[in-house]
Amino acid sequence: MAVNSTRETDTQRERLRIGTAPVNWNNNDLPNWRPFVPFPRILDEMLAAGYVETEWDERFGTDVDFLNRERSARGMTFTGAYRWLDFVNDEAFERDLELVRPFMETLQGIGARHLIVADSLRPHRVAIAGSVPADSSASLDDSAYRRLVDNLDRLAGAASSFDLSVHYHNHAGSYIESPREVASLMDRLIDSRVDLCFDTGHYAFGGGDAHDFIAIHRSSIGYLHLKDVDGDVLAEARAQEWNFLDALRHYIFSPIGTGNARIRDIIDLLSSVAFQGHVIIEQDTCQDDSTLNARANLDMVRRFEAAVDSTRRTAS
Repeated sequence: MAVNSTRETDTQRERLRIGTAPVNWNNNDLPNWRPFVPFPRILDEMLAAGYVETEWDERFGTDVDFLNRERSARGMTFTGAYRWLDFVNDEAFERDLELVRPFMETLQGIGARHLIVADSLRPHRVAIAGSVPADSSASLDDSAYRRLVDNLDRLAGAASSFDLSVHYHNHAGSYIESPREVASLMDRLIDSRVDLCFDTGHYAFGGGDAHDFIAIHRSSIGYLHLKDVDGDVLAEARAQEWNFLDALRHYIFSPIGTGNARIRDIIDLLSSVAFQGHVIIEQDTCQDDSTLNARANLDMVRRFEAAVDSTRRTAS
């Protein structure tokens, strides 16, 4: 298979390690949103958009030999995968921990090294996404935070036997959405084996400044989801009291660089500190063709990187 001309060949400077995710084509939260793109065709779409690294999705199947054959034929790699677990209910977590073991075995078999997790979406939290009360009345109490972190550590112990690192993902519609909630979790992860998969879009959705968060906590971010937020849609979502899924249907996540998540500043910051983790570009729903949209988002990130390089060369 021919290699797309947009594949990463620049050796002048180590660039950010950019990848993509299946959600840019198939949104599991909105399964009937648009026609499903099956595996392995989705890899061809990703490659056409300029990506050689992607997260894996269970709907790709679990035949390790087939998965490896198809991604190798395209010169692609799997970085990791996303998984919901119930971390605050011990009985439910016990079930989830057993169910995630074959998931982790598949990740190991396809060469992925990252397990990205979040606490399960809760209907009452989905309903107030983007409008979480600042007084913590809808948030976890201390004992629930302790259960979450304890269960995260148990998961990390299990994941280590599969050569996987565990990264917790802040997510709208879950108990870890608002800046206050993310900060509370970070305080409790100081001595944990789990770090953060920081999602810039979900943090901005929850009312935070993603750039400033990264500037303060970059040493605790092992993996990053890069997405942008349409400020006008966010304001309307709050005014109309849309839930998280309604916000997705109204394209709350905008093309990279067009929203309020300060993506250009974030790229400048990540480049300046030589961020070594994966940077996965996501836009959960889009109005245009998914592949063309994914390519445009990648092109925008690379344009921001080029601007950073140009500025530094001029300054020197």
